[in-house]
Amino acid sequence: MRIAGKKPPLLMSLTMKKALLLIFISLIASCSNGEPTTISSTSPSSSPNITTPEPTATTSATPTNANLQSAKVTEILDGEQVFIQDRKAAINDIAKSQEQVRTGETRAEIVFNNDAIARLSKNSLLTVGKCGAQLQKGSVLINGAVSACTPSMSAAVRGTTYLLEIDEEGNDQIQVLEGEVLITRNEAADQIQIVRSGERFRNFRKTKKALLQKISESEYEAILVNPLFRGYRRDLPNLGKVRAKFQVLFPNARPLLEKRNDLKNDLKQLERSEIKEKLENRRKDDDKPARNEARNDDDKPARNDVRKDDDDKPARNRNEDEKLERKNDKKPERKEKDE
Repeated sequence: MRIAGKKPPLLMSLTMKKALLLIFISLIASCSNGEPTTISSTSPSSSPNITTPEPTATTSATPTNANLQSAKVTEILDGEQVFIQDRKAAINDIAKSQEQVRTGETRAEIVFNNDAIARLSKNSLLTVGKCGAQLQKGSVLINGAVSACTPSMSAAVRGTTYLLEIDEEGNDQIQVLEGEVLITRNEAADQIQIVRSGERFRNFRKTKKALLQKISESEYEAILVNPLFRGYRRDLPNLGKVRAKFQVLFPNARPLLEKRNDLKNDLKQLERSEIKEKLENRRKDDDKPARNEARNDDDKPARNDVRKDDDDKPARNRNEDEKLERKNDKKPERKEKDE
C-alpha cells in the first residue's frame, strides 16, 4: 500500500547518489582544467594577506646602470693630475667599465654613456661600472641616473642629484639635493633607508651605526657654493631643480645659483681687469708727450742761455774790435805829440 506524496526509499537513495556523483565529476573536471576552487567565507581572517617586498638597492640599480659601460673626461680644472688606470688622462679620454679614474690636486668632470654627470673633487678615486660609480676615496657629485656605492654601502637612484663623500676615517656620507636615494648598508643588507631631498645619511664604519639628518640652510648653501658646483664651463642639467628644491625647503633664504656658475662673473672681472690695464697703458702713453714737453721746457732755459751766449759772442767781439781801433787811433796822436 503506497502513501500518497512520498517516494519509495530505494528511489530516494538513487537520486542522492546521482547528485553526489555529479558533484564529484564536476570537481574532477575543474581540477583537470587547473581552475582553483574558491571558498567564500564571511570571516575576514580567511582571506590571505598579500605583502609586496620593498625594492632593494640591487634591483633598483639594475635598470639604472644596466647600460653603463664607459665615462668620458669632459673637463679638468686646477691642474692636470687626472689619471685613468694610472695613465695620465686628457679631455675626451674614455674610462671603460671596471677602470679607475683618479684625481690629484685637480678637479675633473666625467660624463657617462647615459649622459649622467659626475664631478670628482681633488684627491678622489672612482671606478666606472661597479654598482654604477664606486667611490673609494674623496667625494663625487652625481647628477643623473647613476647609482653609486662605497666599500660599506650602496646608493640606488633613478635620476637625481646627490653628493657622496668618504672622510679620512672611512665614514660615508651622502647628501641628497634633489630626488630620492635608497641606501643599503653591508651590515644590514635587509634594511633599506630612503633619503629624500634636503636630507643627509651618515654611515660610521667603525661603530657600524647610521644616522639620518636634515640638512640645515647654511649647510645646503655651503654645498651649493663648493668647488664641485663652481668654476665649470657648463651648468648641471638638473641645476634648476636643485635651486627650486632649495627655495621650497628654505622659502625665506636668498636665491642661490641664479647666475651660470661664476664663469660670467669671472669673465666680467677679467674683462674689467684687462680694460683697467688698457686704460692705464693709454694713460701712460698719453702722459709720455706731456712728460717730454715738461722735460723740453726744463731744458729750454739752458738751451736759450747757450743761444744767448752764442748771440752775445759777435757783440762782444765787435766791442773788443772797436776798443782796439780806438787804441790804434790814439797811438798816432801820441806819437805826433812826442814829435
